Amino acid sequence: MRQLRSSIIVLALSIMATPTWANVTCSSVFEDAAWVITTRVEKNKFATSRDLWEYKYMLHKDFSVSLSRLTPSQHWVDLGAGKANAQIDYLKSFSNSSSAASATAVAFKLDRWFSPPKFDGKLQIREGAFESQNTSQWKKADLVTDVFGVVSYTHDLHTSLQKTFDLMNVGGEFYIHATNFATSIRTPERNLTITDFLESIDGLKVEGRFGTIKVTKLKENVQVPRLRLIKFKDDAPPSRSFELLP
Repeated sequence: MRQLRSSIIVLALSIMATPTWANVTCSSVFEDAAWVITTRVEKNKFATSRDLWEYKYMLHKDFSVSLSRLTPSQHWVDLGAGKANAQIDYLKSFSNSSSAASATAVAFKLDRWFSPPKFDGKLQIREGAFESQNTSQWKKADLVTDVFGVVSYTHDLHTSLQKTFDLMNVGGEFYIHATNFATSIRTPERNLTITDFLESIDGLKVEGRFGTIKVTKLKENVQVPRLRLIKFKDDAPPSRSFELLP
């Protein structure tokens, strides 16, 4: 048993000494890189406590108005919500939570002791990678936000975006704050930024530039072109290249 424990310790130390992933070009890269990302979350190396004021500052200028217009029957989904501080701030602003929209916070990994108030069922926490969650049973969203969240970190951008637009009502708005040039989508003609790629998708209205983006869903069935991950360099956020598939 002692020998086994020693072997495990040696293996763990060798993993910790491994350099971060750089320009890896295999499609299974996330299976390896996910460990690095998970470790960062466990060590709280992400910003997990952004409040509502920061969201209003970092997101497109229309976000504050859109949030204020939400009705009790509507739904706000936050992708990469951390400790859900922004949504908790929103719900606390109501003297009666029944007057607020419902809110869903998507967090990759939570502290074990994290236990936010439920606000009479208005706040739901969804832990885990968004692209692997069964969102088909979720309430349709009228407002979606992503501040250096899923859009910035996912290895499967196609699935994450497709699930987001499938989840949204027509007329719903998706507010993103990302590093625009950290993500490149290669096409036969040119390389696209994340903003360029969103603008190329039929059924979306895209406003804003340089990673501060507002996307409005204009029709029911929005189809996101399929992508394949071809490069991944771990960083905060990672640098990624995707290839547009035929």
